[in-house]
Amino acid sequence: MGQSNSLLPWINKGPATVAVIGDLILDEYLDGVVNRISPEAPVPVHLVTDTIVTAGGAANVARNVKLAGGEVKLLGVCGNDAAGQSLKQILERDGISTQNILAVNDRPTIKKTRITSQNHQLVRIDWESVTPVASKDWQKLLETLSSIAADVLLISDYGKGGLPPEFLKAAIALAEKMKIPSIIDPKGRDYRRYQGAFAITPNRREACEALGLDPNHEWDYTDLAVRLQKEYQLRHVIITLGPQGMFFLPAPEAKNLKALHLPSRAREVFDVSGAGDTAAAILALALGAKTSFDDAMKLANAAAGRVVEKWGTQPILRAELEEAMQEEEAPTSFRSSASKIVTQQQLKALLGDKGRRAKKMVFTNGCFDLLHVGHVTYLEQARALGDLLVLGLNSDKSIKAIKGPKRPLLPEDARARVLAGLACIDYVVIFDEDTPSNLIEYLLPDILVKGADWATDKIAGAEAVKKAGGDVKNIELVPGISTTEIIRRAKES
Repeated sequence: MGQSNSLLPWINKGPATVAVIGDLILDEYLDGVVNRISPEAPVPVHLVTDTIVTAGGAANVARNVKLAGGEVKLLGVCGNDAAGQSLKQILERDGISTQNILAVNDRPTIKKTRITSQNHQLVRIDWESVTPVASKDWQKLLETLSSIAADVLLISDYGKGGLPPEFLKAAIALAEKMKIPSIIDPKGRDYRRYQGAFAITPNRREACEALGLDPNHEWDYTDLAVRLQKEYQLRHVIITLGPQGMFFLPAPEAKNLKALHLPSRAREVFDVSGAGDTAAAILALALGAKTSFDDAMKLANAAAGRVVEKWGTQPILRAELEEAMQEEEAPTSFRSSASKIVTQQQLKALLGDKGRRAKKMVFTNGCFDLLHVGHVTYLEQARALGDLLVLGLNSDKSIKAIKGPKRPLLPEDARARVLAGLACIDYVVIFDEDTPSNLIEYLLPDILVKGADWATDKIAGAEAVKKAGGDVKNIELVPGISTTEIIRRAKES
């Protein structure tokens, strides 16, 4: 059942189903360090410290749809190889069926391996065959597509041969027959093969390439959209503009729709990988839920703005999109305190593992039974050490075990809400154990902070943080101020 207070239309109105078809890609990241030159040749030696595999291309589009709360039917071709098996396992872990993915012997699974160090790409290695898939294979996919009940068709074209022109023409015609919109995330220089599609979503560079224009020149986005529409007889044109947001030019026959430019909310751009996938996925999901173009654009724009803060190819999560839309609805810089209170699993999904986080995480913990100026001073200093501050909050059960049956003074949900209201705190996670050791080992923050009254070797989780390459720091406390002292004064008065 949908949640009536959700800002996502496919949650309020019931799940929309997106049929996604296109080039399936396995993205691999070999992260490590470079600190010496090889004795064999004058080349750097890359010592791998972490290997991450994830879904790319149309598979990443499908993950965006599913993890944002929609339903997805994924179709495509992969190789009958280890990379194909790995890709299917990633999808199945997210609850995405792989029964409509054809494993073939005449082409490998497309795989992109990125060698990275300190979250910067050093080199990329590709395994692929860009020859068109066999006629019998795309005809089988088309037959499968005709039997699927979907609200919208999203075609993710990476120019890798998975979408021959004959198939595109037939798929677009089939969507028309099924009375569902077909949305194209395009590639290449000839958009004639997309004629008849409901909407097309190139980025600025792709639009320039399709028109034979220099992508390094700052062409007017309105002019680009008009020229694309006229030259290729396209219908709705949506150009994603990176930091400038998105522009929508309605089809000539859509007299009730107006052109719309949505600027992007200012964000720290860490990695643009997969942002186009996210924008297309959320746009399709919103339109499949019978959302207006204006609202669908707002959702897609907010989602794309959020994923550029992540490192590598990562999808948007429902919680992230809900939060982004709260920010869009609220005054600039305001963020609901309730959205900051998360479980440890939600937090890890939002921020990623230690090697994939875009921002330096600072972690501290405590009971915070009665918030006072000493706490605020301490927390502000902790936040200044990194890009975001996560606070581990002792639950009521935990505090009773530590301080006795008369504590806490305030229940955990009240304490969490007050702390989340502080601008210096980005997330609050409640834990039940006496110490946050398990939570710290699960999150592996970049910096672990405690008050100066704690010896480093006595700080819970310190060993795990140091072993993972993080730091442990102490912060001086405001003298003469403590919860116990404030309680004593209150009783006396």
